Amino acid sequence: MNSHPKKTLFPLWALAVLFSGALACGGGGTGPPQVIQGTNPAQEAPASPTNTPMPTAIPPTATPPPIGLSRSIPYPLSDIVSAPNWDVQVVEVKRGEDAWKDIQAANMFNEPAPEGMEYLLVRLHVKSTYSDSDEHSISGCDFDMTGDRLIRYTCSMASVVEPDPELDATLFSGGEAEGWAGFVVGQGEGNLILAVNESFNFDENTVRYIALDQAASLSIPSDLAGITPTDLGTERSNPAPRSDRIVTEDWIISVIDVIRGDVAWQMVQEANQFNDPPPEGMEYIAAKIHARYFGTEDTAVSIDGSFFSTTGSANVIYDLPSVVDPEPSLDISLYPGGEYDGWVVLQAAKEEAGVMLIFEPLFDFTDENRRFISLEP
Repeated sequence: MNSHPKKTLFPLWALAVLFSGALACGGGGTGPPQVIQGTNPAQEAPASPTNTPMPTAIPPTATPPPIGLSRSIPYPLSDIVSAPNWDVQVVEVKRGEDAWKDIQAANMFNEPAPEGMEYLLVRLHVKSTYSDSDEHSISGCDFDMTGDRLIRYTCSMASVVEPDPELDATLFSGGEAEGWAGFVVGQGEGNLILAVNESFNFDENTVRYIALDQAASLSIPSDLAGITPTDLGTERSNPAPRSDRIVTEDWIISVIDVIRGDVAWQMVQEANQFNDPPPEGMEYIAAKIHARYFGTEDTAVSIDGSFFSTTGSANVIYDLPSVVDPEPSLDISLYPGGEYDGWVVLQAAKEEAGVMLIFEPLFDFTDENRRFISLEP
């Protein structure tokens, strides 16, 4: 019998574990420390190079404004313009002496253009694109003209018989017609632009603009934004002097000339032989008004005698008399920045003192834009 104690065999795998643990602990601190990749604090957040350029931000591409919807970007003259309900193309343009010769030949009673103005003829080809089955009319009065003077010229301002063929047709959808439309514009006026502006179409954004002059473009003057209303003339007890101008939200108004009594009645007679004399105890007052519109929306706004009335020491507001005003009458549509001089015929009691002009834009019910201007010398 073997008397030696029995030996216990230590497993080899246990020795391997002990050995690897000793290595991980630095072998009792006597050997160099073992560096394990990824645990060195100096390597945890590598510094970014200081000379690396930052990426340049690319600004978004601006969407160009639609063509033809404003005076600043009208359609070119050669385009066929698809306006609401109508396709329109300018075929020919005549101006000045050439236009007057054709207008004179069209009707012997056609009169020359007013002083400082000239005729403009535009031959247009139109096609109805209505989606319904009804007939629709089109004529020169479905178009306007404008230019550097910032005036909206309408068909009624020309008041002539156009040469044949005159643009005046009634069409079903798909029907086409061609003819002349006549206008008056300022002599030598530049940046002429035709506006397709269908009468009795009151939907928004229906007007389309076509350049008649090469590269024609009209924008709202930048200085208009700096004009602000003043308090001058807001009180009847303290009217603005006749020599001063009043400024409201959208209008600058001043009085250029005042003619009263018999001389004013003579002017009214000469303006139209069918004008009636003033009522008993009343007299006419002819006032020449300078008006400038400085609204900031790209649309034309009208002004006429209905913006005015008179009052005086009798404390009565006198309405406008029903007469044809002398030429040029204050009856005009202006784009922002546009200005115009014209006559308005008013009335008051004979020899009434303290007569003053009341300016109040039509359909303005707030009284914020009401102004009083003395008509006394």
